[in-house]
Amino acid sequence: MRFLMGWGYIQEMDIICQMSKISELCMKPYISVVIPAHNASTKIHNLLESLKTQDFYDYEIIVIDDNSSDPTSEIAKEYAKVVKLKNKKGPAGARNVGIREANGQIIAFTDSDCVAKKDWLKNIAKAFDDQNIHAVQGHVKIPKSNFLGDSISALGFPAGGSVGFENMWHVSKEGFTDHITTCNCAVRKDLFLKIGFFDETFKTPGGEDSEFSYRLSKQGFKIKYLPNAIVIHEPRESFSSFVKWQLTRGRSNYYFKKKVGYVGDFVKLRFWSTKNIIKKFHRDPKFPLILVLLFLSFILQQIGYIEEYIKDKY
Repeated sequence: MRFLMGWGYIQEMDIICQMSKISELCMKPYISVVIPAHNASTKIHNLLESLKTQDFYDYEIIVIDDNSSDPTSEIAKEYAKVVKLKNKKGPAGARNVGIREANGQIIAFTDSDCVAKKDWLKNIAKAFDDQNIHAVQGHVKIPKSNFLGDSISALGFPAGGSVGFENMWHVSKEGFTDHITTCNCAVRKDLFLKIGFFDETFKTPGGEDSEFSYRLSKQGFKIKYLPNAIVIHEPRESFSSFVKWQLTRGRSNYYFKKKVGYVGDFVKLRFWSTKNIIKKFHRDPKFPLILVLLFLSFILQQIGYIEEYIKDKY
C-alpha cells in the first residue's frame, strides 16, 4: 500500500512538472525582435514606438546596446529588454548576443534607423505557418528625401532601395529568394543551431548577412520574400555618407570573398541588378547622377577592397 501511494505521488508530481513546462512554454513569445544599436539615441525611439503599436501581440523586443556612449539604453529600457555590451562587438556580434537572449521560436531583425509598419510582425508570423519556410526577407521602403538621397537609394541598397528587392536579388515565381538583409528579415531560431550564427570575424559590417545567406542557400533552406512585411529605412542624404558606405562595402566584400571563395555568380548578379537600375531610371531626371554614383560606387568599393587586402596581408 505504501508502494502504491508512493507511485501515485510520483505520477502526480510528474504531471505537475509537465504542466509547469507547458505553462512555461506558453508564456514564451512566438517572435523575438532583435535590434543591434550603437549611439542610436536620436533614432531608436521611432522604431520602438512602431513596434509598440504592432497589431500582433505574441512578441518581445531585445535591444543590444553595442557599447554606446549616448542614452540609447535609457531610451530603449522604456520599451524593451536591453543588454548593454561593455566592449563593442559590431552588428554581427550584437545580433548573436540577441539571438542567445531570445525566447521566441522566430527571430526577427531590424535596425535602429528603421520604422516598422503596423502589420510587420503579423505578416512575418503568418509566413512561418508554413513549416517548409526557414527564413523570410521583408520589403524595405526608402522615403523621399533630397535629390542626392533619392539618387543614392536608386542604387538598390539597403535591401533593394527604391529599385526594389526583386531587382537586386533573384526572386522565383513562387516568391523564394537566396538572400536576406538584416534590416528586415526573420529566421527560425533553431536554424542558428544547425548552420551557425552570424560570422563575427568580419572586421567591417555589411558582409555578414550575405555570408549567412550563402550558408542558408547552400544547405537548401528556403527563404521567402514577403513584399507585405514592410519597414521604412532612413535614407542616406549626404555625399560623405555615400562615400563611407561604399568604402565599407568594399572592405566587407574582401572578407566575403575570403570566406566563400568563388564569387563569379555574385559578380553576374551585380551586372544583372545594374541593368535593372538603368532600365527603371533611364528616363528619370536623376538618371545622370545615378550613373555617376554607380561608377563611383564601383571605384570606391575597389579602393575599400584593396585597402582591406593590404591591411589584412601586411
